[in-house]
Amino acid sequence: MRITLSVDGMESMEIGYSDLATIVSCFNDDSSHAGLFASLYVHPASEVRSAVAIMTSMPIDTLVHLANDSSIEVVRQVANNNHALKWFTVPLIQEMIKRDVSVAGDIAENLAWVGENAREEIISTLLQNSDPKVVEAAQSFIGIQ
Repeated sequence: MRITLSVDGMESMEIGYSDLATIVSCFNDDSSHAGLFASLYVHPASEVRSAVAIMTSMPIDTLVHLANDSSIEVVRQVANNNHALKWFTVPLIQEMIKRDVSVAGDIAENLAWVGENAREEIISTLLQNSDPKVVEAAQSFIGIQ
């Protein structure tokens, strides 16, 4: 995927994936940039996909795709996306939890964003995790409700 920066259609330069990820993370997370974000969610560089995965203006089907990404860092960004956690299904969130303890920890820390209808099942899944930090975060959430 080739990305270029152009000024008045005259001067242009190719942008590397690290610079692109930095630029994407500087954009406001609103619907005016959703088209750009949506075109980058399949970028070959996981660093770019990670920058896009945190954006709450992404369509849910795109976030579902990113939740199944081969890069755990991309999946972690999705686990920190309040829009995704609000609308994802229980089975999808459970699959994310099972993938990696760092993802489970992020979801445990963000339980307030999980849809109310899904929260009880997600907490139950987190409480069965072998990592004590994940379990403590889920228990802490139960304690503050």
